[in-house]
Amino acid sequence: MKKLIAAASLCIASFSVQAAIVVPEYDVNAGEKIAKSVCAACHGPTGVSVVPAQPNLGGQNVKYLYKQLVNFKAGYRKNGIMQSQVAALSQQDLADVAGYYSSQAPWGVGYGNPATNQAATKLFLGGDKSRGVIGCAGCHGPDAAGNTWAAFPKLGGQHAEYIATQLKLFRAAGRVDDIDSDEQKRVNDAAKEGEMGMMQTVASKLSDTDIRILSDYISAIH
Repeated sequence: MKKLIAAASLCIASFSVQAAIVVPEYDVNAGEKIAKSVCAACHGPTGVSVVPAQPNLGGQNVKYLYKQLVNFKAGYRKNGIMQSQVAALSQQDLADVAGYYSSQAPWGVGYGNPATNQAATKLFLGGDKSRGVIGCAGCHGPDAAGNTWAAFPKLGGQHAEYIATQLKLFRAAGRVDDIDSDEQKRVNDAAKEGEMGMMQTVASKLSDTDIRILSDYISAIH
C-alpha cells in the first residue's frame, strides 16, 4: 500500500512539473479546431489513431492529456515531433486540446494473445515479488481504466506497439542506460526533475518478454 501511495504522489505534475495538476477551464470547440488541424494526422480527428506506433487519445483522462502536453511544451518529455507541434500553442490551447480529446468516445479494444494471457494477467494484477515488479493494476486499475484524480492514464485497448515503446523508454531511464538521445528515455512521471519516477522504477525490472506480454494483454482489456 505504501508503494501505491508513493506511486500516486510521483505522477502528479503541472506546468512547473512539480505542482498538482490543475487543468484550466477549457473550450472543447476551440480544442477540436486545433486537434483537427495539428494533431489529427497522428492521433486521428476524434483521438483514434490508425497508426499502432501512435497513441489513441479519445476518452483519455483530461488531467493526464494536459500534463503530457505541458511536459512536451516545457521540454521535460522528449519527442521532437511532439515538441515541434506544441511549440506555437499556448497553455490555454493545450487545455482546449486535452479537453476536446478527453470528451471523445474511448477507443476500441485490441485482440491480445491468448497464449500469454495467463502470465500477463498475473503480472498486470499482482506483479512479481521475486523480482521486485509491482503490478500495473495498483495505479492503472484492474480494468486498466486509469485513475482520474491521480491523472494515471487509461491503458486498456491502447495500441500494443505504443505501450511496448513507452515501457522500453521508461526502462531505459530506470536503468540509466547509455543511450544516444534523451528521446530514448521517458522520465516525466517523477515528482521532481532528476528524481526516479515510479514508472522508471517499475519498468527497470521488466524483461523484453514481460513488456511484450503486458503490451498484448493491456491492448485487449476493456
